[in-house]
Amino acid sequence: MLDESIPELEIIHSIVNRMNGFLYRCRNDKAYSMMFMAGEVRRLTGHEPQAFIGPAGRSYAAQTHPDDLQAVYDAVDAALAAKDNWNVDYRIVRPDGTAIWVQEIGGGVFDGDELLYLEGAVIDADRARLAELHNVQMLEAISEKARALLGNTVPIVEVLRTLRILAINARLEAGRAGPFGASFGFVAHEVSRLAEETSVLAERIATVTGQLQDLLKAG
Repeated sequence: MLDESIPELEIIHSIVNRMNGFLYRCRNDKAYSMMFMAGEVRRLTGHEPQAFIGPAGRSYAAQTHPDDLQAVYDAVDAALAAKDNWNVDYRIVRPDGTAIWVQEIGGGVFDGDELLYLEGAVIDADRARLAELHNVQMLEAISEKARALLGNTVPIVEVLRTLRILAINARLEAGRAGPFGASFGFVAHEVSRLAEETSVLAERIATVTGQLQDLLKAG
């Protein structure tokens, strides 16, 4: 319920000024020709709101990063077809060439089945998106290290298995040598024991590394 002692426009103006972004209303054309903009338009786009409004106004779509523009078109078109809202992330390219990630939430305004215009909010999402991209890169780096570790562990396990077999054969030969092979038999026994213990540890490392890779793929 609205407190009638406070003008509605004043409330809207106050809320917009606290937004980390801006509100808009535009036409459903390829340029997304703006009819209204309010909020931090200049900080996000590098242009004043007036630069986008009117017949000679700048194309808002032209501010969108070329790699992201088709995704924006697709999200808007799909939402309009379903008479639903869209929620899409993309980059705005500013006059100095820098790009900033934003999140746009909007929808179409209809009169029956006739689409009148589009409206919504564009919010600064740069910090969150860059943090997300950093996390993805970190996970990829960890996954690469895990693959390298697993690749090194598997051959080690095979070598230790071979060493264990050689130690068993050495003990058999020592047994055939009688008293002269006693000391060699003890050494062979110790080599076999160490190979067994090390092999168990290496297999555990390989198992944990494989589980880590599975978790990274699932995440």
